[in-house]
Amino acid sequence: MWWRSKQPLEQVPWYRAPGYKGNLTEAEKRQLDAFRMQEQHPSARYIDLPNEVQSYISAVQIELYDLKQSGAASRAMLATALGAAVLYASYFGIGPTESHWPYLAGLALLIAPWFFYRSEWRRNADEFLPRDPSAPTSTDELIKREWELDFMSERDDDKSVSG
Repeated sequence: MWWRSKQPLEQVPWYRAPGYKGNLTEAEKRQLDAFRMQEQHPSARYIDLPNEVQSYISAVQIELYDLKQSGAASRAMLATALGAAVLYASYFGIGPTESHWPYLAGLALLIAPWFFYRSEWRRNADEFLPRDPSAPTSTDELIKREWELDFMSERDDDKSVSG
């Protein structure tokens, strides 16, 4: 139904994403696919990193999550305050009072932002801790991406030196 959240789409690598606009050739993408098809990707995994590095990455992720959530809450509170100000101004006659539209607009600004906040909160929470236990963690995926980008850039550097 339209009010339920959509099922997550199949996870594709960053270079196969529909919005990817890079300069990788299909052969290079296939080479990266071959790395992804291996039982163990050549990049480091999050759990293989030293404890202090894991702690640092976790702290940065939590700070980013808190920043995103506080930004979403701030926007919702600001819109709610604006809605309360519109209702106050309409009720006490600061603006034109012969219409019901200011009341409806104020009420909409009072309530609607929290629905948007809820969806944004859920999206941020799913990004931070996915609901699907089989989904790769974003940290592991980002480590793979960095390794693959580094691999492709070193490969391009080797071509330019020898060519």
